[in-house]
Amino acid sequence: MIRKLLKAMLMSAAFSLPLLAADSAGDHIVGQKNKAFTQDELTVKVGEKIIFKNDDDVRHNVFSKSEGFEFNLKMQAPGTESTISFDKEGTVEVRCALHPKMKLIVHVQN
Repeated sequence: MIRKLLKAMLMSAAFSLPLLAADSAGDHIVGQKNKAFTQDELTVKVGEKIIFKNDDDVRHNVFSKSEGFEFNLKMQAPGTESTISFDKEGTVEVRCALHPKMKLIVHVQN
């Protein structure tokens, strides 16, 4: 009985792993370190997630005022992360309200 239960649990886990991988396959991590984004440009598909991860020792306020893509992730403490996704194509300029030199261009494509 226990053997059948363990086998069923293992088979269930094996079938779940590809689903979990598919969910995270479209995620893009953008770090924030030394008062800069870890990249200057990024291309994502509509609906994919961008995870802004604060690996810095200071707070950041990630936002965009690009028309049709406006967002503000508010204050992000060191060690935290915030997620955003876009529902249409376009180009988004992402900035930090606290550190004006921080700039990221996101190209959203179908």
